Amino acid sequence: MKDLSKYFAVIFFALFSLTFSQSKDFTKEPGYVDFGELSDFDFEESVTEVYLEENLLKMVAKLSKESEPEIADLIGGLKMIRVNAFEISDKNASKVLSRIEDINKKLENKDWLRIIRVKSKSETVYVYVKNGKDDKFHGLVVLAFDKPGEAAFVNIVGDINLDAIGKLNTKFNIPALGKIDSSKVDGKNNKGDKK
Repeated sequence: MKDLSKYFAVIFFALFSLTFSQSKDFTKEPGYVDFGELSDFDFEESVTEVYLEENLLKMVAKLSKESEPEIADLIGGLKMIRVNAFEISDKNASKVLSRIEDINKKLENKDWLRIIRVKSKSETVYVYVKNGKDDKFHGLVVLAFDKPGEAAFVNIVGDINLDAIGKLNTKFNIPALGKIDSSKVDGKNNKGDKK
């Protein structure tokens, strides 16, 4: 019951702070990726949308500081978390996969490091990180397609600690983050391919 009241407090303060603050333009952030219009894919029964901005993330970090300090440190350095997940059907499968491949090509041609690539008949997963000048990661993108199942578009913007990213997956259940092995990411242009 104590945890439940903590989450109600977060929601209350988030709504209060959102009322008095304007949304920040994240398109200028180095770790931001524009997925384009995704509403074409959300006509199925199962749709998940998460959009958390910096002020709410900092508030959650403060509230989690005592009980989950590692999560609090990770969340405190983030500026935005965006998750869009859709149920895959025969109606949207080819369009969703096409969008994932388009975004993958754009990221390959930009300054992003692909750390995971999984491709099979029924599954496609790409995970990218954005290197910064200070040897930190400033963005993370997950593009995942699993048929039958769902597709997910995930963008995390801010200072990212890959060692702790699995815990973020545990906290928020973000698709494909559990597959990231930080020991295999050296900041160089490795392609992280698996077939």
